[in-house]
Amino acid sequence: MLKKTNRITVAFYNFKLKHPRLVMAALVFIIIPLVSGLALGYEMKADVPTSIPTVIVNHDDSDFSRTFTGFVEDSHYFNVIEYAENDQRIKDLMDRDKAFAGIIIPENFYNDMRAGKAPKILTLYDGASLSVVTTCKTAMSEILLTTKGAYMMSIFEGKISAVPDQVMSMVTPIDVNYKFLYNSTKSFRNYLLIGMLASVIQVGIAMQGAERGYENQIAPKSYPEQIKVLGGWSFMSMISILLCLGVQYLFFDMPYRSTVWGGLLMTFLFAMCILTMGYIVGNLVPDRTFAIQISAILVLPTSVLGGYTYPIEGMPYGFQTFAKGLPFFYYGNWIRSLCLKELEFHHLMVPLLFFIKFILAELLIIWAVTLFKNWWRAKHKKEWEVTPIV
Repeated sequence: MLKKTNRITVAFYNFKLKHPRLVMAALVFIIIPLVSGLALGYEMKADVPTSIPTVIVNHDDSDFSRTFTGFVEDSHYFNVIEYAENDQRIKDLMDRDKAFAGIIIPENFYNDMRAGKAPKILTLYDGASLSVVTTCKTAMSEILLTTKGAYMMSIFEGKISAVPDQVMSMVTPIDVNYKFLYNSTKSFRNYLLIGMLASVIQVGIAMQGAERGYENQIAPKSYPEQIKVLGGWSFMSMISILLCLGVQYLFFDMPYRSTVWGGLLMTFLFAMCILTMGYIVGNLVPDRTFAIQISAILVLPTSVLGGYTYPIEGMPYGFQTFAKGLPFFYYGNWIRSLCLKELEFHHLMVPLLFFIKFILAELLIIWAVTLFKNWWRAKHKKEWEVTPIV
């Protein structure tokens, strides 16, 4: 007698055999977006890296240097895992991924500072973990500035017997405010996750498009019927993306501050671009599995090539031009802007016009392929007295 779990497995397998299209659609459009959204949202819920393992080598051991290391310990960005005796220890721990930051305070640091010799504190970062370095370097700079300011204030207060407010204006004669617009918490989650999720979902959308394109090879449809199929599945694809991003909005406090209708329209057009791309491949490649693989490969690298994780301003000119021809270049960057900025519909003219032109070009290709296939089938039907499958 089959166990209960085995019976469920067999029942699911039989259901999949009877309804493969429904199962695949549910998997691609519902289950994967939900699981991806929940898993990645929970993984990055801290917004920025914190408790970064840090090693300190303090050769000075003065009260001042201990005050400085106390600031580092109190910062939630750092987790001082060891006070080492020698400098090489920092590199050893970094080589084993046990530490990502290190601080070396030289001998006679405090005395040299009082003597006006400007001693140097050496801060080390693991450049192989660039995202961590970005965070801890900024935090370390703030601690160092605070320490230097406190020292300068103590010197001035002792020499000129001035009150702290007067001393502050002497220590910092130029006051600068640094403000991050739109992402004030410098959240990695808000910066990266939105487009990353869309890049994951677009692979499934392209594969679904290839499936629909291959179905058209087996059972050819008229051009208007194909447009209808593309419209319906593009709508499903849009729902899939919204479901994935909606999880972030509802459960992980992802902001959305811009036009809702603009975001919906842009998401639908992007989904149609990707689905139609897969459809064209599926409509041309005679092998179903190979068509799906090609569609996935076509869109898979666009999150990197599209300048989402690495800005296109740093790319060679040829790559910049190529990136501007990819749908994800517009969607990835603009959906992030829609979430973080307060944009209105007219701000979206650039991506919307690109998507419309891209879709029209794709539909033109489908129309040309349909005309050719109809002509080819009619020609060979007379020769073979059957309608060939193309």
